Amino acid sequence: MPNQDCLEQGSAGVARAEHTALELFQLASLLVGDPQEALQLVEESVSASDLDPCAAEPGAEERVRRKLTERALQWMRQRAPQSFEVEGTSVSLGGCVETDDLEAAGISSAKLAEMLSGGQRQKLRSWLDELPMAQRAVFVLRAVLGRNSQTAAEEFRQVCGADGWTADYVSAMFRSALCSLANQLAHSTSAATA
Repeated sequence: MPNQDCLEQGSAGVARAEHTALELFQLASLLVGDPQEALQLVEESVSASDLDPCAAEPGAEERVRRKLTERALQWMRQRAPQSFEVEGTSVSLGGCVETDDLEAAGISSAKLAEMLSGGQRQKLRSWLDELPMAQRAVFVLRAVLGRNSQTAAEEFRQVCGADGWTADYVSAMFRSALCSLANQLAHSTSAATA
């Protein structure tokens, strides 16, 4: 429900507020999975960012996305601290892909967009639910938000306080997730054609 300030700014303000809220909720939901927690994270992040959801402020949406990501990573780490441990942890790549490119795993930008908002949304969310929390976060930061490995590693270090979160570690974890997703897509395609 739009607030009075949005209504006074007209339909553009209402549309902007609704679009921002929906985008933030979808991001939070991809990160944490739980719709109630996602909603709470969005509310907290918007409040902490002093964002006017009705106004077109340059950079405001990115600031609140970063705040939301930080809060979601903290939430995820509290629920699964072992998933965020780096010491002595190795990431199995499985030999599926050699680069961090979605295309290398057979996932085009259009395919990812369809999986995020189209008919395969539930399959993507079910797949995300099977990933360890940290790997889920890496996938969302890299594939959905478009962060590079270095930026994602910095975000993890800030939240986790662990130096082991390097760009190479994030890259390896992302490639592992891509392999898993590519395998799932291959199996669902072969099952659909059988």
